[in-house]
Amino acid sequence: MNLDLPHHLHATRDLLTASMRTHSSEQAPALPAALLEDLTRSVSIQSTEVRESHFAVLFASLRSMMGSSTFGSAAAAIMVLAVASTVVLRPDATTNKDTFRGANAYSAADSAQVILVAAPAGLQRVLEVTTDFEDGIFSSTATIDGTTDLKGARVIVDFNAGTITSINATGESVYQAELSESTSGLSLEIASALTRL
Repeated sequence: MNLDLPHHLHATRDLLTASMRTHSSEQAPALPAALLEDLTRSVSIQSTEVRESHFAVLFASLRSMMGSSTFGSAAAAIMVLAVASTVVLRPDATTNKDTFRGANAYSAADSAQVILVAAPAGLQRVLEVTTDFEDGIFSSTATIDGTTDLKGARVIVDFNAGTITSINATGESVYQAELSESTSGLSLEIASALTRL
């Protein structure tokens, strides 16, 4: 048995020796010195070569992919799509869209108007501050005369007559109800009238 093994092979030698059942007077055959050197050299060189060859193959395939005309065409197409999508999806500066309420939201100018006729002093301001209606939806007037000539959908809250009326975009009255005596539930009545449009 060759006892001049490198230190890192001692554990392997001990394992092999323990696995062999020999007679007490019998000795294991000696390991040829040339075999051990060949084994050590081939294992260390092979692992280094395999590792280097993997990186070389990966680098070569990456270089050939980036050098191909299809990669250049794909990169150019992606850039064109990226620039085009930013131009198409850019919000239009001419319209004031309320994006907080979602994609289907529309500006206050296109929505229904709520006209308060002969409202108590300060009621319009209280409704604007304390409710969740669109900005600019409320307007006030002293008489009901000018409200019939308006275009678009509207809700007329007439405190003189004590009624709330919904008029659709074509000018047809679609809902009318009496106002409650207290103004505390007025926002709910307005919301109910707006849903009828």
